[in-house]
Amino acid sequence: LLGKEGGLELKENKLFNPYRKPLIFPKKGWKGLKLMKLKDNDTLKLSKDEKILKKNVVCKCEKVTEYEILDAMRRYGVSVDTTQAIRRRTRAGMGHCQADVNNCNCELYVAKMIANEKNKGNINNVGRRPWPATSLLNKRWLNDNDKEYLQKLVK
Repeated sequence: LLGKEGGLELKENKLFNPYRKPLIFPKKGWKGLKLMKLKDNDTLKLSKDEKILKKNVVCKCEKVTEYEILDAMRRYGVSVDTTQAIRRRTRAGMGHCQADVNNCNCELYVAKMIANEKNKGNINNVGRRPWPATSLLNKRWLNDNDKEYLQKLVK
């Protein structure tokens, strides 16, 4: 329809692979997996060994490994250079804790992986969620009552 009536010229993409391997790999329990945690001032050192990357869990709620995150970033096609893009592809940070800083803080880990992989230098150059998941706000837009409540908390 678009080609004939709309005049759109369609070109076959030789690089397109309709049989791509999945991004998320099912895991049964924690056997063979190791939870990795980082603090703000820690430096990230990723292994070159694929077996180790597949064992190192970044997000404990969804059991997302370093390998899955790197695989999502390195795939041909859409650029993945924000923590939100990684969330959509691997589910890292989408578990019950929502990447809580006091729990596993997997968003920080993912941000450091992106900064390292994409040569962004500092994690401040990596796109992250617009507001913290652990915020006191339960909605995006505040009304006057919400503003008054927050002002009372500050005093």
